Amino acid sequence: MKKVLGKIVVTALSLVALSQSANASGGAGFYAVPKAVVIMGDTIMHGAYELDGDTGVGIGVDLGYAFTKNYAVELALTHVEADVTEDDLHGHVVKGDAEYTTYGVMGVYSRTITGHLRGLVKLGYAWEYEKITDVHHPFKTTLSGIAYAAGLEYGISDNMEVVFEYEGAEVVSSRGDSLMLGLKYKF
Repeated sequence: MKKVLGKIVVTALSLVALSQSANASGGAGFYAVPKAVVIMGDTIMHGAYELDGDTGVGIGVDLGYAFTKNYAVELALTHVEADVTEDDLHGHVVKGDAEYTTYGVMGVYSRTITGHLRGLVKLGYAWEYEKITDVHHPFKTTLSGIAYAAGLEYGISDNMEVVFEYEGAEVVSSRGDSLMLGLKYKF
């Protein structure tokens, strides 16, 4: 995790250095969105076992580039931990731990609703690294699929916005969908 966070910091500092020329292009420029993440959990079948993911919390960051006021592209990273229950459907139930690290690339469309309030939708592709431990059949796997999100942005200054998002994906895991609250900083 330290290596990943180090890469995020280096990338963010690089984006800041490059953003000075991008700001002159009418709404275009780099931005970063550190965020809190809450997953809702989901129940899935993993082989002959039922996995029931609980609600969990974590952190994330989106690093993006806005081409115009309405269109952008983002790189996203989240890391969430939660409890998971493994059931063999014969009365043997075990509680375990789950870690979900997700990477994604998203296209973003946003539009002003009124005043400082903007709506947004995202569509892209995500890769999820899932690690389930402390159960009878622990495993690690990487899953991938289409990801999507919808949300709201509220401008609190010229270069800062509060962002709320609901995110889902076509990835079948015990992670489930996510709610995210972040602070967008435009460079």
